[in-house]
Amino acid sequence: MNILVAEDNKFTAQQYKILLEKMGHKVITTEDGSECVKKYKEQLKSEFDSLDDSPFDLVLLDHNMPKKTGAQAAKEILAKNPNQKILFVTGYQRWAVEDDTDDLFEKIVLLEKPFTLNQLSRKIESLV
Repeated sequence: MNILVAEDNKFTAQQYKILLEKMGHKVITTEDGSECVKKYKEQLKSEFDSLDDSPFDLVLLDHNMPKKTGAQAAKEILAKNPNQKILFVTGYQRWAVEDDTDDLFEKIVLLEKPFTLNQLSRKIESLV
């Protein structure tokens, strides 16, 4: 799978990258929601003619990031490709992010922090 990761904590982003690459996935990491959307749009334009196709099999978004939150990034990505699979990770309980993500819950999968790398791995495999 091709996976785009948006995570502002460099250590956490590196852990995701190591785990996902060990699982055989190709991973691109970005430092915030704004960079993530930019990278998504660049890849969409350069590799695909149709919005039905996606350059990424999965987008993994942290919720609380500078410049653009995970919810804001998810909304922009889904506006470009409504079929994009998104795994939304957050340190907040679901009810705490509902104002930002209420209209997204049918389109994204939520994983609450803290979680183990094994739990992340199983969640990603369930999305394939």
